[in-house]
Amino acid sequence: MTVEQHDLQGNVLCGYGFPLASFACVRVREASAGRRLLAELRPRLTDATSWGSSPPPCAINLSIGWQGLRALGLPDAMLEHFPEELRAGMAERADLLGDADDAAPGHWQEELEPGRVQLVVTLSGRDAAGLEQARATLRDALEQAGPDVGLEHEEPTAVIAAPGEPLAREHFGFADGFAQPAIDDPRAGPYNKPGQGTPRGERRWKPIAPGEFVLGYRDEDGILPGAELGPLGRNATFTVLRKLEQDVAGFRAFLDEHADERGPEWLASRLMGRWRDGTPVEASPEAPHPSWAGEPRGRRLNNFRYGGDPDGHRCPLGAHVRRANPRDGLGWGGTLTRRHRIIRRGMPYGSPLPDGATDDRADRGLMFVCHQASIARQFEVIQGLWLADGDALGLGDDTDPIVAGPRPTPAPGKFTIQGREPRFVGPLRRFVTMRGGEYLFTPGLAAVQALAGGAARA
Repeated sequence: MTVEQHDLQGNVLCGYGFPLASFACVRVREASAGRRLLAELRPRLTDATSWGSSPPPCAINLSIGWQGLRALGLPDAMLEHFPEELRAGMAERADLLGDADDAAPGHWQEELEPGRVQLVVTLSGRDAAGLEQARATLRDALEQAGPDVGLEHEEPTAVIAAPGEPLAREHFGFADGFAQPAIDDPRAGPYNKPGQGTPRGERRWKPIAPGEFVLGYRDEDGILPGAELGPLGRNATFTVLRKLEQDVAGFRAFLDEHADERGPEWLASRLMGRWRDGTPVEASPEAPHPSWAGEPRGRRLNNFRYGGDPDGHRCPLGAHVRRANPRDGLGWGGTLTRRHRIIRRGMPYGSPLPDGATDDRADRGLMFVCHQASIARQFEVIQGLWLADGDALGLGDDTDPIVAGPRPTPAPGKFTIQGREPRFVGPLRRFVTMRGGEYLFTPGLAAVQALAGGAARA
């Protein structure tokens, strides 16, 4: 089934690729004012239709948290049909997600504390002028809506790219953003690359049903997600927003402290499961492949599997990318992972820490964003069961070495590098700290219009 791109908000199935974005958190103090804001924003929101070779200067999109849906005046009879995890909010799921100690909700940034995030307007710019145009559009919409809605907080972000490098990087220095699920939709074909779907046979890959990410379309089990939401459940998705602070200096110091004769880059590749340029350790264990990262859109960087390495002798079982997408590594030819994929649209925030620099204590990290049809089945399985816990992977209390801090246990957290003589690296420390966010509903454009017009009002 072909997704109705004219009604789907942009940057869900196909990314914009813009270098600048800002996440604007808007507070609604009175329902009618909130609906006026939606009416003002609706014609200015960006849909998913192709731009061809002429991208606009900016793009604007809207997501709504549980508290935002309530603030807009949706009746309880409708609100109760939204998934339990959205109604509970991300903070209530902190134990499952591994958001503990200094990453617990009580330590979140004030503007992103539990219940504070109502509406998130994502502003994307082709350049600085384009981003400012998007900001001006939002300011105008807020002014027209009146004083009972207001901009509470804004998180600016920017792609980290070095001259001559084909792929963007995140703050730890790894290529990022090129591994996305392949979508079974005719118009997504040019963006699909080998290895982004689910394994089919020994060499082929199957694209993933659009209903895994967009409500109103068949998913991998043939079910139509979102039907319980009525007209709001068409061309919508559920979105996760998390501000993740990265301790770059601490990560570099850990590599230097625990590296053996093969050096810190070798250890970094084992922790991540990829070399810095994106080359998968599973496909090239000893060194980055000299040409793969330079190929158009990194076509071969995702074309690998774990089924032939069940013991983790090529790529450690606990490496970050292996845990986040085990592919066929859990057995059954990848059947156990096909219902747990997400589309990532995050952006780095803060200025990069220069190579060799001492810790400047600056705030830097990733505004993590992902889209899926079920937050519980997709994001929470990945974050809670695969990254923040090790049982499903046969790793016991071992957590993800990159994005999940060690769980409180009698023994300090460790990372295991399997081999003829296994090596244990540790004690692990927290390199990524949750600083706030929320679970969100990203409606289709017709649904935005319905919400703005009060069609869903009590």
